[in-house]
Amino acid sequence: MSTSPVPPWAEDAIEDSTMNAQPLEVYMYYAAIERAREDADTRPVPDSPITVLVKRVTGRKTRIVYPDGQPKDQSGGWLRRRLRKAEPSPSLPESAVEENRDTDTKDIENVKAGPGLLDVLSPPERASAYRLLRSASWQLVFFLITTDVLGWYTAPMAFAQLGYGPGVLVYTCFWALAFASGQILWRMYMSLDSEQYPVKCYADLGERTYGRFVRHVFNVLQSLQLVFNTAMLIIMSGQGLAEIIDWKFCYLALNVFFALLGAILSQFKTIRGLGIFTVIGTVLNVIVMVLTMAGVALFDPVPSQSGHSDLSEPKIVGGWTPSYSKGWYEQISGCMLAVFAYGGAMIFTEFMAEMRRPRDFWKAAFGAQFFCYSLYMLFGLFVYSFQGQYTNILPTVNIDSILFQGLTNILGLICITIIAVMYSHIGCKVFYRNVMRGYFKAPSLTSTKSTLYWSAVVCGYWTVAWVVGSAIPNITDLNTVVGAACILQFTYTFPSALLVGHWVQRDAIKGDNKWEPGIEPWSNRLDSWRDKSRWRRGFKPYWYAKAALMVYVLCALATCGLGIYSGVQSAKESFRSGRTTSFSCRAPGQPANK
Repeated sequence: MSTSPVPPWAEDAIEDSTMNAQPLEVYMYYAAIERAREDADTRPVPDSPITVLVKRVTGRKTRIVYPDGQPKDQSGGWLRRRLRKAEPSPSLPESAVEENRDTDTKDIENVKAGPGLLDVLSPPERASAYRLLRSASWQLVFFLITTDVLGWYTAPMAFAQLGYGPGVLVYTCFWALAFASGQILWRMYMSLDSEQYPVKCYADLGERTYGRFVRHVFNVLQSLQLVFNTAMLIIMSGQGLAEIIDWKFCYLALNVFFALLGAILSQFKTIRGLGIFTVIGTVLNVIVMVLTMAGVALFDPVPSQSGHSDLSEPKIVGGWTPSYSKGWYEQISGCMLAVFAYGGAMIFTEFMAEMRRPRDFWKAAFGAQFFCYSLYMLFGLFVYSFQGQYTNILPTVNIDSILFQGLTNILGLICITIIAVMYSHIGCKVFYRNVMRGYFKAPSLTSTKSTLYWSAVVCGYWTVAWVVGSAIPNITDLNTVVGAACILQFTYTFPSALLVGHWVQRDAIKGDNKWEPGIEPWSNRLDSWRDKSRWRRGFKPYWYAKAALMVYVLCALATCGLGIYSGVQSAKESFRSGRTTSFSCRAPGQPANK
């Protein structure tokens, strides 16, 4: 099998079937060279998102670092830069210009991977092309992870279902496990990614560890999670807007409006200036949270939002299992809300792939996940203490004040729109690259011919998300099912399963002959996985740790089954009680007199 380098602009393994078909020692060899090269790279990291935002507003110089190693400035503010003529980077071919100048992407659809293409560029130019998009600092990735993970609005409902003690334990435990999972993915990325064989998505890690079938499983589950996430954001937006306008318009039509808006905003094929939008989204998120806390402290909850007819019952809070709990499945549902709160690991690999120094990813992951954990503790305990059993999954609509409802919901709609567009963009790309290009031979996304295909995928994606959200409009139930079936897997189950497979393979190759370029892949191995000796060599070192990881994976799968069952039971209860109706003009929690 050939080990010729894969063209760095190949979108994924669909472009070259050998990208993820090499033995582990080949990936590790080139990854070690790449990490040493990055450690020796003395180029400064580009300005962080906040610095860029301030400099663009004030017209000051913005630092941009080119692949040739020379940091350069963009001066004169946004308008003056747009009036300048784009100049080619000296380390790239003349046809390649700086992406930050907003020049159009060239149509390279007809350029095929293989020796012919690699002969066009010299080794320095290939390296320059590989690193051209690697400009993200760890500060930028901090905001990306925060935007992806932060979902403080579900924390009060989790505490209402679990109680104070179990709620704190569950959120703390899942935070520690989520951080560990992120570090596992980071370590594997550092061991497998290189200029020759770049890792560009979560599925690449799965395929290089367990084979092609696992890649398909990861892609299907990732697509389902993104669709369900978008569906939840649609119904959250519709419910928030319905309350703003005092329930005077059809809830189903409001969801259609947000689906159309999302389809329009998601037509772009690349995300430019995402860092600034993530900063804005994070700041607005915190502002909405603080305003919601103020509203909860000053005003009573809306009884219809929690399924009550009035507020005649005294407020009840539980130190352990709450007395108003209807069954054990509610505690499982609360755990799934905590699982969902830390979901986001499925796109960590995409973030690493664009970092100037991937070795710094741990800083971004730790900072973002701890920041989210702190907000969950603060907001969840605060709101539950004030509202007790009247707590709702959407605290911004559970405030008996038109002013606070309107202010928090309007700002919240902006945050939700940013997140929904980001999720849908990634989801559409996964579907386009693996289904449209893999099975229907659609043109590359870098091609102008792909515009119609891309528009059709985006419109179809938002249509499916609208159908899913309208069919299951109860956010708590949908949240539980998605958290168990998809989010729990990507954040907890899959990283540990990947670590076991990677660890066993690394220990097994220690008994083989050393592989170097020029040696045919696989020929350096002394035995194969059909031999007991290789399995013995792979499992024997630290067998107890590997066994513990395998038990952990089985426990995560069992939790997945319990979560799905809990979500289904909760959904049945919601439909049976009449609080939820599919494809209805009445929003969940809408007062009976409205």
